[in-house]
Amino acid sequence: MDTRSTTACPIGRAAHLIGDEWIMLLLRELFQSPQKFDELQKKTGAATNILSNRLGRMVANGLVAKVMYQERPPRYVYRLTKPGLALLPIALELMRYAEEWMPTELCSPLQLRHTTCGKLTRAGQVCSECGGAITIKTARLEQRDLAAELPDLA
Repeated sequence: MDTRSTTACPIGRAAHLIGDEWIMLLLRELFQSPQKFDELQKKTGAATNILSNRLGRMVANGLVAKVMYQERPPRYVYRLTKPGLALLPIALELMRYAEEWMPTELCSPLQLRHTTCGKLTRAGQVCSECGGAITIKTARLEQRDLAAELPDLA
């Protein structure tokens, strides 16, 4: 395979950067809020070496900033940078694709809120409730309270 053509192709370059399950799971968590290493490990289920490698790649490529919050011992929080936040529309389209073309009986642990109208919406570029644009500034990924949605068996 000609690596020059793959490198020259914008889709190929982007896929090389984010086309990894662990990176997508890290983005999912970081879209919600800055996270500590242990929090990311717990939420993604990634082994320590995989998590360390993927975070290192994301930091090296400018998607994530590693910010020290404690000096002794050194402790860091990871947060998305502007280029990292710019990946939100891609993540939303992947979410929409999976909802539409890869249905499951399982309830998604995430929900998307359009902050302009305040309502929950289907993933995509336009709010399914008000028709407004979903952007980095108007979207909020939230954890769904699955326990609250279970039927009362009493």
